[in-house]
Amino acid sequence: MRIHYAIMSNDALESAYQAAHISWGYDALAWLLFAPVGGVERLRRQALEHLGVTPATRVLELGCGSGGVTRRLVGLGASVTAVDWSEPMLEKAARRAPAARFERSELTAYTPSPPATFDLVLFCFVLHELDHEARAAALGVAARALSPGGRVAIVDHALPRRGLVARALSRFVHGFEPPSSRAWLRDGEAEQVLRDAGFEPGPRLLLASGLAFALEARRSETRA
Repeated sequence: MRIHYAIMSNDALESAYQAAHISWGYDALAWLLFAPVGGVERLRRQALEHLGVTPATRVLELGCGSGGVTRRLVGLGASVTAVDWSEPMLEKAARRAPAARFERSELTAYTPSPPATFDLVLFCFVLHELDHEARAAALGVAARALSPGGRVAIVDHALPRRGLVARALSRFVHGFEPPSSRAWLRDGEAEQVLRDAGFEPGPRLLLASGLAFALEARRSETRA
């Protein structure tokens, strides 16, 4: 288990992320949200299959949370560096995936060292929590981390177009979120954010009856 501590900012937000039981609350919410539509583990498995993670893939996971996806990445044989701001989250993630390398940092302040060494930079249920400026900064971190030909990938919430259960779950979860989070849910918003950051997105894969999606992108040839 390797955890490196980097410099962080924003003391008020940091305090919220350091709550002792945040990892348990996060896991419980993910379980409750996705259990009626196939479960969160099925969602993670399908997303990583779509992204083509193999034992040769060098992954930077920005916002690893409690390590649910980290554990699956390691199980696929990938070489994983996982970053999060929350010490309790990192501690739980390190227990779940001891073969990964863990670093503690606010995502937009993270400095890949050395740069340009990762095949895949993954944001899993992270970017919806950031405002527009922070999303752009986080994707800038991803761009600096990617090796030539590397990919950035997003797995995140989506608005289901059909299904009473899925639509009811979506209204409950997103009804109390800030405008920046709700804007993220608009059709094509993630794709536009990626293009603005110099990436060319591929097609979406809808997951969990449309409650989530997986999307990958490469550096645009005109911006590379």
